[in-house]
Amino acid sequence: MTSFNHYALGAVADWLHRTVAGLAAAEPGYRRLRIAPRPLTALSYASARHETPYGTASVAWRREGDEIVVTATVPPNTTAEVSVPGAPPSVGAGTHEWRYLAPTEPPRPSLAGLEASLADVIDDPRAYRALLDTLADAAPDRVDAVRTGTVWGAGRPVSTALMFTPPEVLARVDDAIRSATA
Repeated sequence: MTSFNHYALGAVADWLHRTVAGLAAAEPGYRRLRIAPRPLTALSYASARHETPYGTASVAWRREGDEIVVTATVPPNTTAEVSVPGAPPSVGAGTHEWRYLAPTEPPRPSLAGLEASLADVIDDPRAYRALLDTLADAAPDRVDAVRTGTVWGAGRPVSTALMFTPPEVLARVDDAIRSATA
């Protein structure tokens, strides 16, 4: 059992609740809510609910094709500030739904294989998948070490995470990262 009263755990839960799902108190006591979900491109849905003194407040969003669908429940005798594209700035009690076109993900840059920053490879799902898949195929014994022992490092090239890897495997990894991000 872990306690969410410890900042390291509670801060993450708070961020998921307030930012990703988008439910927060706009004033003490939840008489006024804030509905402001921020859908992450890597997620297909998120939701949060809170038992307020006035009843259950909730916000959920999901992807439906190229749209984001936001559903919110505002308890009786409360109002909510809303920050959702196309939605009114505030709403009263009840269940509300808004739809808007999901923003497109900005294009990611090409990466320079083994000389690419390790941080850039880890942050780019295409490059990270290419790195792990190539290692799984060419040097399966290295995959767990790279997955668990590699830390995000700005300015540190990928080649430093593969220091004792045979040259032919390094060449395959270099090509895979370049191809995946071209």
